[in-house]
Amino acid sequence: MATNRWLVFLKQHYTAPLELSFKQFKLGAMLFFFGGVLIYIAGTTLPPSTRQEILLLAGLVIGGFGFLIAMMAQLRMLISRLLRFFIDP
Repeated sequence: MATNRWLVFLKQHYTAPLELSFKQFKLGAMLFFFGGVLIYIAGTTLPPSTRQEILLLAGLVIGGFGFLIAMMAQLRMLISRLLRFFIDP
């Protein structure tokens, strides 16, 4: 029973319209870009200090989280396209 519920959930997740996955990808890309900008600004404009290290860490966390979201969305789009190619006539 629980396995069937997971299969239904996975099918709904991967057969969702690509617009939803692309919105998720855009969010991840924007977070990744923002993290990169934060790292660049903290590394070039601030003098070496604890504040600079905190901003660099925040940029790394935000950028890493954005990268993870974008890659998960990319995999979701890839699997969705494969499912449509092999399952749908």
